[in-house]
Amino acid sequence: MSVYAPIKRKLYTLIIPLDLENKRILLGYKKRGFGMGKYNGFGGKVEENETILEGAIRELQEESCIKGTGLSYHGILFLEAIADAALPILEIHVFVVTKWEGEPAETDEMRPEWYSASPDYTGSVADEEIPFAQMWEETVEWLPLLLNAYFGKDGSIEHGKQKQLVHHVTFGSAMNPETGLEDVWHGMLDNYFAWVEDEEGIPRLEGWETEARGVWVEERRKKRFGL
Repeated sequence: MSVYAPIKRKLYTLIIPLDLENKRILLGYKKRGFGMGKYNGFGGKVEENETILEGAIRELQEESCIKGTGLSYHGILFLEAIADAALPILEIHVFVVTKWEGEPAETDEMRPEWYSASPDYTGSVADEEIPFAQMWEETVEWLPLLLNAYFGKDGSIEHGKQKQLVHHVTFGSAMNPETGLEDVWHGMLDNYFAWVEDEEGIPRLEGWETEARGVWVEERRKKRFGL
């Protein structure tokens, strides 16, 4: 019988800027640090003195030079590196931003680049496809679904804003193609994705205190592993 034990979590944000008028997504090329050489949205650790939303707005501005004024909350990624039990779960809260002040600009950490967010993800300003081959493994699973909710055949702005996801992934360790080294955050094993329905929905972000969030996360993990 499996023995369940709670695990520490590290709190992050991930923000995906979408240009609704031109059907584009803004991705950042990571120039240094964790994830160097990969494309992703913008985000990072939530500081002790700020809310998750405040952390998202700050990280977006620090990494891309734009100040988000219209963020929509889209749920949580749980990433577990089971190859190293000492590491915390990465609890990543996902946002889409559709309105902002300023223009995207390169920073010391990230280089923003626009890509088409049409259903086939081709035809961007650089005539390139979204660089999924240079993104985190779990992102390749959920990002097309989120884009489809906004821009797909049956999608719409309001349809996209209503979507909240839970994506729980475990990694067994594999080579990081950007570094050529073994990496515990690669080698995706279990891959559980769900759009969260209203009856089991994620609590409202603004009223979600640390303790209540921890209880919800642990209940979600137990349900995921059948415990």
